[in-house]
Amino acid sequence: MFLYSTAMKLIKHLIFFISLFLVYHAEAAQVTGVIKDSKGNILPFSSILIKGTAKGTTANTKGFYSLQLDNGNYILVCQHIGFASVEKKIKVTNENLVIDFELNEQQYQLTDVVVKSGGEDPAYEIIRKTIAKREEHLNEIKKYQVEVYIKGQLQLRNYPKNFMGEKVDFEDGDTSKRKMIFLSETMANYSVDGDKKKIDVVSTKVSGRSDGFGFSSPQIISFYENNISLQALNPRGFISPISNNALNYYRYKYEGMFYENGKAINKIKVIPKRKYEPLFSGYINIIEDEWRLQTVHLYLLKEQQMQFLDTLTIEQIYVPLKNVWVIKQQVIEPAGKFFSFDFFGNFLQVYDKFNIEPEYKKGFFGNTFLKFFDSSNKKSMNYWDSIRPVPLSEAEVKDYKKKDSLEQARKDPHYLDSLDRKRNKLTYNKLVLNGYNYSKEKYKTNFLIDPLLKSLNSYNTVEGEVLSLSATYSKRFEGRKVLFLSPNIRYGLSNTHFNASVNGNYNFGKKYLTTLFFGGGKNVYQFNNNNPLLLHSIILYLLYYGLPIT
Repeated sequence: MFLYSTAMKLIKHLIFFISLFLVYHAEAAQVTGVIKDSKGNILPFSSILIKGTAKGTTANTKGFYSLQLDNGNYILVCQHIGFASVEKKIKVTNENLVIDFELNEQQYQLTDVVVKSGGEDPAYEIIRKTIAKREEHLNEIKKYQVEVYIKGQLQLRNYPKNFMGEKVDFEDGDTSKRKMIFLSETMANYSVDGDKKKIDVVSTKVSGRSDGFGFSSPQIISFYENNISLQALNPRGFISPISNNALNYYRYKYEGMFYENGKAINKIKVIPKRKYEPLFSGYINIIEDEWRLQTVHLYLLKEQQMQFLDTLTIEQIYVPLKNVWVIKQQVIEPAGKFFSFDFFGNFLQVYDKFNIEPEYKKGFFGNTFLKFFDSSNKKSMNYWDSIRPVPLSEAEVKDYKKKDSLEQARKDPHYLDSLDRKRNKLTYNKLVLNGYNYSKEKYKTNFLIDPLLKSLNSYNTVEGEVLSLSATYSKRFEGRKVLFLSPNIRYGLSNTHFNASVNGNYNFGKKYLTTLFFGGGKNVYQFNNNNPLLLHSIILYLLYYGLPIT
């Protein structure tokens, strides 16, 4: 009787908690919709906000958005750069809502502005006032905490059939020229206190790589900085249109004024004065009287000293929070050609749950900058569907399904054996030009031998002509454990000395990644171990001055 009564109590408690769970979820609804312009064109990456807050979401590349709200009355504000924002009052009950938006191109007022012949464009006075407030806006938020969603993708528009003598094969059974080659998502908490920063990665996913880690570090590009540092594209960086010296580099054109939420906003066209300098082109919207950025739409071209890419577009939207403005979303869109590989992509960052008055406990930051939660890259697709603020496009859904299925298929021993036979086939190009790569996927091992052309083409004044051969062996274990071994043998024809060495490193650690380096043997180095003088430079120098080579 005791057991029965106890069981009944447990059942009643279970029913009670389930009912609470169902009621809780019944009091929330999904608000979805599509955002287009007046001509029916999709407006990708539009921002949808709950008025009076910094909370909201962002539409995907197809203009589709999804937002979960508790029961209540809300005002949704839809924004897209270059278009007038639209507000809609909604009432959320237990049923899902479909709220579409149609945005009209922004209408600008020019009636109050008179530009006399030969006079200065009014944009310059606006820019001067913005530059005067630049440093204040740069440093006004010294401490904050925010949730960041990062999604990045790269696609090919075209690619060559062969590259360096080898057939280009993505091993996915798809021969079409347009394909997605990279897709990842990350949810992270970003904490800042002055110069101290910390990133806690809650979840991360890479399409087709169950053990992969996506882009995890938020990269907020602040145009309040004098110089925009994009090291991979230009070591010097790029000059901001509102830097202290911007008037020496840019021309400006006043495009008009519009009103939004009672704020007068000026649209300014940014034009580089000279080609072949690290400068932006495009538009910035500046809030009257506050002289701060409201939106940014700027781009770089290859001619503006940009490496590797043909174009790079940067879009930003800022929203008010208390007495400051915070970034809501940032979209970076690269495009270019690299050895006939024609690619493009977009990298989206959505900022939510901004807290500009966080209370950090003592020792919160410590020495850790980037931390991954346990199993952060092992979340299910159902989990991602429930938390991502930006819905996936059809192409992204298809890519996840396809590559995740391929990854499972590739774990089959028969597939791994056939793949090894195909990859390990020895060819002239591999042996002489590119290097020979021998892999065993079943055992997670890889052995790469340098090409013979590199091995035979070596010379220095101590050894004379050198015969050398290098290789790299790697073995992957469970988790992040990886072993690398790099043996090297070399023989000098003039000094008749044989040297052999091996270097290695072992990566391990669950919570923190640790690397152990080791090595031994004999080798020959320049006095400067950075090897500033390359082989061909040395030979040309000796020949030019008539010095003996042997």
